[in-house]
Amino acid sequence: MNKMTKELHAFLLQHVNEMAQEWLDSREIEEHSVYTADASSEVTEYLREQNQYFTRAIVQALKDGSFKNLSGWVQKITTKRACLGNPLYLSIRHFKMFRFIFLNKVEAFVSLHQSSIIQRDILLWNRTLNEAFDRMIELFTMYYGQVAEAQAYAQKMLISELSTPVISISDTVGVLPLIGQIDDYKSNDFVERIMVQAKDLELSCLIIDLSGVPSIDTMMTNELFQVVNMLELLGIDTTITGIRPEIALTAVHLGIDFSKIRTYGKLKDAVNNLLHIR
Repeated sequence: MNKMTKELHAFLLQHVNEMAQEWLDSREIEEHSVYTADASSEVTEYLREQNQYFTRAIVQALKDGSFKNLSGWVQKITTKRACLGNPLYLSIRHFKMFRFIFLNKVEAFVSLHQSSIIQRDILLWNRTLNEAFDRMIELFTMYYGQVAEAQAYAQKMLISELSTPVISISDTVGVLPLIGQIDDYKSNDFVERIMVQAKDLELSCLIIDLSGVPSIDTMMTNELFQVVNMLELLGIDTTITGIRPEIALTAVHLGIDFSKIRTYGKLKDAVNNLLHIR
């Protein structure tokens, strides 16, 4: 490691706290996000500590070109983010935001030492630091996918093992939580069980919760709303919760009329409202 790289290494370590604060100050209000600007002081301090650790690991890459300190830390952090349900795209957005802050600090160092820095140093620093950030994002995405897949599989297995997929929450209201890919439920037996159970439970309303469904294609969206029509024939109103924007867009493209169906963003809101009504 040459003299100027050593000085950059020391300079960045001196500004670890400053960069962390700048990143925390850049946050905005984000619903369902650990990064939201209105997070508790405990969460904010947790984020500060994790950011400082990450910064030191990135700076270490300048010293020895090693990314070995990243993998274990990324796996631990990713597991926690995924278990909290923090959307992946928000984490990626904040990595990009912090990369901008970090590289701005490198630029500040270059401006202070222009006469002593050669172009080859700048190119090396840029390549090393960007590779470290890219490696971080790659690992984070990989581990997040693994955790999310494991969660979805476990939940799907739990649902499939239940003899009663419809959960009764009152004398007249039931909930059908769908988890994983909608096509996992594509079987006449599953649909028939829904109908039979809803009728046997003497439900007047069934809540179909889609918050655990990551995506849905055109065919399955159409089949889902066919189920809604079948329930209507049985005299059972349907309420749908947790509809993601892409699902709503697919339904609109199909010309499906939402006007006769209650929809809520969150399951708890539908439950509170329907139980209050009844």
